[in-house]
Amino acid sequence: MNGTHINDRALLKGKTALITAAASGMGRAGARLFAAEGAHVILVDLNTAGAEEVAAEIVAGGGSAEAHGVDLRDQTELDRFLDTVRSQHDVIDVLHNHAGITGPRELEFDAASWNECMTLNAWVPAYLTQQFLPLLRRSDAASVIFTASTAGVRGVAGLPVYAATKGAVIQFMKSLSLLLAPEGIRANAICPGGTDTAGMRAAFQEGAVDASLSAIATTIPLGRVGQPEDIATVALFLASDASKYMTGTVIPVDGGATV
Repeated sequence: MNGTHINDRALLKGKTALITAAASGMGRAGARLFAAEGAHVILVDLNTAGAEEVAAEIVAGGGSAEAHGVDLRDQTELDRFLDTVRSQHDVIDVLHNHAGITGPRELEFDAASWNECMTLNAWVPAYLTQQFLPLLRRSDAASVIFTASTAGVRGVAGLPVYAATKGAVIQFMKSLSLLLAPEGIRANAICPGGTDTAGMRAAFQEGAVDASLSAIATTIPLGRVGQPEDIATVALFLASDASKYMTGTVIPVDGGATV
């Protein structure tokens, strides 16, 4: 999609959606799709220039967006960002907690690497949800979306710390969904499988990216790795009234890999 063409029957018309890690990959695809469906998108990313580029692209295409460069791991910076959003917006209709890192491999963790991974993957989405709850409560149909992972529902030998954080996210989401259901605020989680993003490609040895992706594809029943847009379309579904009777759900988007 070049630019942003607003759908005449937009699913998110008039809504405000905040997406973390929105400068690239799945977050970027989600931001562009949400904007195309009529939302004002608040893009948040450590990569300030990248977030601004996506926001400018959305605006140039007729959409509505703003960008914020934030290191979500820095509590002072995170709190400053919260104050900024609360001063500029009265309501948030969709909160997509997407930011995360892979963290240390196997058992090569120490206190610092464990805490960094747990902070960004589990603390930040929980804290953002808690702090933005007053704005979510002003929405007629608030939706909180968490990007978990298939690693949160099955063991991953190479990434036990990452898997632990994603398992925590899923259980937080489920408990949150029960807590907020009486208020009509929904909470759901997406569990992406192997998805072709810059971050995934960076994990492979130089010159072996295509071969690595092909090898992963052979383990997936649908025969291919995911694309960022595959995740974005499910996020749109959860953000919109199309899923208005769904809360507390965990949706694998993995080509059947967890089957």
